[in-house]
Amino acid sequence: MMEQRESNVLIVDECHEFDDVMSDFISIKITESLIKRLKFTNEYQIVKALSKVKTAEEYVGFLRYFSNEIKVTISSMDSSMVENRDISSDKRDLKINKIVGGTNSDVKIMQIISDLKQYMQKIDVFLEEYESNPDNWVLESNYNEKSKQKELSLEPIWAYDYLDKYVWSNYDLVILMSGTILDKELFSELNGLDSEKSVYYSLESPFPIENRKIFYMPVGKMSYTKKAETFKDYVPYFHKILKKYEMNKGIVHTNSFELSEWIKRDVENSRLVFHDSSTRDEMLKFHMGSKDPLVFVSPSVGTGVSFDHEKSRFQIIAKIPYPSLASQKNKLRQKNNPEWYSWKTVSGIIQMCGRSVRSKTDYADTIILDGSFSDIIRFSSKYFPQWFLSSINKVDISKKKSSV
Repeated sequence: MMEQRESNVLIVDECHEFDDVMSDFISIKITESLIKRLKFTNEYQIVKALSKVKTAEEYVGFLRYFSNEIKVTISSMDSSMVENRDISSDKRDLKINKIVGGTNSDVKIMQIISDLKQYMQKIDVFLEEYESNPDNWVLESNYNEKSKQKELSLEPIWAYDYLDKYVWSNYDLVILMSGTILDKELFSELNGLDSEKSVYYSLESPFPIENRKIFYMPVGKMSYTKKAETFKDYVPYFHKILKKYEMNKGIVHTNSFELSEWIKRDVENSRLVFHDSSTRDEMLKFHMGSKDPLVFVSPSVGTGVSFDHEKSRFQIIAKIPYPSLASQKNKLRQKNNPEWYSWKTVSGIIQMCGRSVRSKTDYADTIILDGSFSDIIRFSSKYFPQWFLSSINKVDISKKKSSV
């Protein structure tokens, strides 16, 4: 009789985003808000040191300094919990006592110490990975609208080595599921998988084609040089589409806050719901809960959000979701592996189209206005499954009386 043993099995849904999730996990971001939240007594000096960082090497140097500050602060906080201490002898202890003063001060200190230790451990892991392959890291700089602060993070260009080290090697079997794996060989490469040891199943869409129609209306290209001119042509089509679906909720996928702002400025319609980087969840909840035929305008609901049934009966893709080349990481990814850029774009389009049709009985129309879609079909058609291509209907907008 064969001996049976338990197997470690990992099931990952939405696996098309797993390399990005791993990249976020292994990357490290230190902000002014974080420094203040962790209650450093010399937070001014730390923030000042962070503000001077301009390169990846300088960021690594800052992290070594920051890790040492964490150790000193933890030691000082531990000392502050010793009974009958002489707090007047140490300026650092005076500050800590003031910060956590009041009832349950020891509990507050212990919570802060726990947070500090987690960040110190994260920094240690990061420094180990960075030193083993410094060429795989890039410094990203972003502005946080909510905190009104610049944020720096050091991120891996590719995450496949870390996926194998921290995830795949710990399981006997891994099941990866997504509507946009699209290509076995490329997906395996991007995720550190041995394609010869894996099996790929691509299934037809179970949703009726009449329930998931895509209307391609190439009004103009939303490329960097043409987007302002193209948007002027968009405006009358927005009005026509909103009129056609005036009794239904919908979505406008903008792929950028800039385009959302243009729509807010030039498309006057009380049904449109907008958000910024800090109010997305709040406004999304408002859209979902309302009985009015609202239209949610957003650059960030292309994946991971379900607008099932009456929550969206139509959606407009106003801009093809090319990965932003404002990101240094995306620039290097495109340079090192151009196929990644094509695959990521196609994946984004398919994911967007799937936001409003969530079951066999659900239905919605998708309208693509960005003429750049023609380039995607021409040069990257190999990544589109046939069930998706068969749902596309091209609309001739040259005719004066053309309609959706």
